[in-house]
Amino acid sequence: MPTGRILDLNAKSQDLKENEMPAALIYFEERVPVYDWQELFFIAVKCLYAEFPDTINSLCSTDPKRNLFLRTNTIDMISPKKIAPIIYLETQRTPQQIIKAIKLIFSRANVRNIHMRIEVYEPLYPPKKFPLPIPNSKINSKPVLHLNQTIEEMLATLDAMENYAPKKSKVVLPHASSYGRVEPQVFGNLFFELEGTRHGPFANEKNRYVALMQCLAELYPYQILKEAGHHINSEHRLTLMKGSSYLYFREPVELPNNLFIDKDFPDRVLVENERYYLARCGLYFESVMFNG
Repeated sequence: MPTGRILDLNAKSQDLKENEMPAALIYFEERVPVYDWQELFFIAVKCLYAEFPDTINSLCSTDPKRNLFLRTNTIDMISPKKIAPIIYLETQRTPQQIIKAIKLIFSRANVRNIHMRIEVYEPLYPPKKFPLPIPNSKINSKPVLHLNQTIEEMLATLDAMENYAPKKSKVVLPHASSYGRVEPQVFGNLFFELEGTRHGPFANEKNRYVALMQCLAELYPYQILKEAGHHINSEHRLTLMKGSSYLYFREPVELPNNLFIDKDFPDRVLVENERYYLARCGLYFESVMFNG
């Protein structure tokens, strides 16, 4: 294992050589070996999030045009790493930018004595620089969805994926006919059947709603993605967002493709949401009531 000199992050400037590579991150005197600068950046920010979550949250941006290293979505990010449920780190940065970003977090957290150091070394053979991989959507005949795509690219890819979409089918939703009526006090018998597969039972309507939306997002990504930021239910609230949902939702739940739903609704409204998204996917359902 390579060993070398120690970079003190308390110093105003870092005398870092161009060919130097990180050997380890030293955090509270614990040495964590790392492979490259991107891995060091991810581990460092992950550790700092556990210690300064409010500081990390304050540095996040929802605007893809802002050149920040912390984001609440992966739109236009090159090499994102997930720090928290809705926080992503752009690890494609130069060593100088990585050191500057780490020091910025400490500065925003009002930490004067930085207890994090970096062990660097000079490799005998400089690391080879490989070109960025070509997305599968450009070399395969079948289109593939990537989170690094913009919304426009995602929609174009999903549009091409329509040929591979599953056939329409019926959905059985117990208690769906209770919409607009007194909510039934029945537990443990909620389920749904989609594409011939039975899901459940679920203890409550929230759990079933989350499971149904996760299935729809996987089976019908094009239809679901198009609804992000558009559907407003009878509670006059958005039900589906892409990216920074924690700014709007009370109980956000993550779906595939960086989508989020809010499950903080009464049962009758959750059923209303289910009916809406099923219709947008071209599905129809049969209302079934159980006596419990």
